[in-house]
Amino acid sequence: MNYATQKLVNPIHFIPAIAAAVLLAAQPSVSSAEAWELRTAPDTVPGTREIESGKIEKAIRISKVQLPHTSPSKKVAVLNNLCIGYILSNEYEQAEDYCDQAVARRNDKAVSHNNRGILKMLQGDYRSAMQDFAIAVETGCTGPCSTSAGVRQDLPRSVARRNSEKAQTRVAQTLAAQSKQ
Repeated sequence: MNYATQKLVNPIHFIPAIAAAVLLAAQPSVSSAEAWELRTAPDTVPGTREIESGKIEKAIRISKVQLPHTSPSKKVAVLNNLCIGYILSNEYEQAEDYCDQAVARRNDKAVSHNNRGILKMLQGDYRSAMQDFAIAVETGCTGPCSTSAGVRQDLPRSVARRNSEKAQTRVAQTLAAQSKQ
């Protein structure tokens, strides 16, 4: 089953900014044009609606309770919710654990790699972030991975492509700023 026939995932926008032209940090006042696009998994599980409505602490509590009781087929969705919740809470060590678990489990990985790529950008690990975005963009492609006019723009690969482009720009800006010092 491909994403065109599945329920589309929902965007969660997280807004980072370059601090001191070198470091990335969360700044809620930055314009939404600079937002990173975190995604919940296509499978809706308890905690997803809370993530989508901005009730992050509640989403984390619900997801942590659900994780040991979730069926193997839905576990990636819960892990992605925990990954997103901890990213949005700026608790990157916990986010990393859940993001890594989501990537390691059997799934299409576009959503999981996209979210982990954002985490890696926020941690300053640009190389790993770019690798995650590249995997997310290529996941499930059987031919050229381009978005045609007939494909919805909110599919995970398109989101990963937009995040990848933002990451490339941020890395270039960071390198330019460093070379001026």
